[in-house]
Amino acid sequence: MKKTALFCALLLQACMVWAGGLVAGAPGSFVFTDKGYFADKPITVHYYKARSAGPDARVMMVIHGAERQGSRMRDNWMPFAEKNKLIVLAPEFDEARFSSRLFNMGGIESRDRSQWSFQIIEDLFDFVRADEGLSASDYLLFGHSAGGQFVQRFMLLADAPRVSVAVAANAGSYTMPSYPGLMDDKFPYALNESIVGPEKLKQVFSRKLIVLLGEADTQTDAANLPKARQATAQGSNRFERGSNFFAQAQAQAQKLGTPLAWERVTVPGVGHDSRRMSQAAARLLFESAK
Repeated sequence: MKKTALFCALLLQACMVWAGGLVAGAPGSFVFTDKGYFADKPITVHYYKARSAGPDARVMMVIHGAERQGSRMRDNWMPFAEKNKLIVLAPEFDEARFSSRLFNMGGIESRDRSQWSFQIIEDLFDFVRADEGLSASDYLLFGHSAGGQFVQRFMLLADAPRVSVAVAANAGSYTMPSYPGLMDDKFPYALNESIVGPEKLKQVFSRKLIVLLGEADTQTDAANLPKARQATAQGSNRFERGSNFFAQAQAQAQKLGTPLAWERVTVPGVGHDSRRMSQAAARLLFESAK
């Protein structure tokens, strides 16, 4: 009964929000229910719409880590909203509905793309864009820790993500952008050529992805550091794993004879800290471009 009452309250809150669109200048939330495979998995979306945000506003999708707190990630990005005319959307992938298989891994262990949770982000963008009357044809994407895993796999495997720039920060494991040999780890920790072939991989390498790494994110015994054999083979800590991921991308791009639009950026003195990594990402996205 308590779960039913809570669900009804969330639905009522969603109806109240969308009756007049997103409320500008104050943090809020609404419930978004996708279609198809995810129709029985509604998610709470924490948002902040800048007072300066009009039809030309940019959409900033921010993905939380293993703590599953979308409100915290939204709050990290609120200081950058007004100056940059942002609508910040932080979907919360609760553990009851979205296991690590569906969240961190994006559902890619299923060969059925309709079961990949990346599509929720694309559909959420369409929903908000239509309701707010936005002219934006793409959005910005940031994820930290487990959210960094989600973002990295999204940019590597999704067919045609409408992402202008993505930042994958401090991810704990990766799908490596290379094809395994007979003795190497297989998909989903490396590519499967039947899913992303060489020509598709060239397109993937042209996408704007920033691998953002805290130089102090070097703990080897952190409770939420992925300990699977395939993950530890990528490096002893998150900094090593991210560096090895980018190095493999460079090697594979050279092998394919194609440019690599990805960047590796490190943040001195910062460890596994979503707020400070968000600040670093905001500098890259909004200050470096000016």
